[in-house]
Amino acid sequence: MITFSDSSPHSRRAFLQVGGLGLGGLTLSQLLGWKAAAAQAGIPLKDKSVVFLFMHGGPPQQETFDPKMEAPVEIRSSTGEVKTTIPGVTFGGTFQKLAKRAHQL
Repeated sequence: MITFSDSSPHSRRAFLQVGGLGLGGLTLSQLLGWKAAAAQAGIPLKDKSVVFLFMHGGPPQQETFDPKMEAPVEIRSSTGEVKTTIPGVTFGGTFQKLAKRAHQL
């Protein structure tokens, strides 16, 4: 039986990092195979890269897409809510321009 104790030299974070890298390595060959098959079939690849932003300390959900205006004052958005072009859907008050284009999302 495998047991983990607090005195283990390996952290949970390190375990998850190694596991994530292992899963990424398993799928890499499949992704490269798909790319080669698309190139061989003459299918043009439009997407070349991905921008992934991992930001600590981002805005809370109440200030973005879930204003919770029915919640108590301590929880609800301080910026209010904005109606979108989709009936019944509201965004936080900081997304006024995005609310006008919600039907395009």
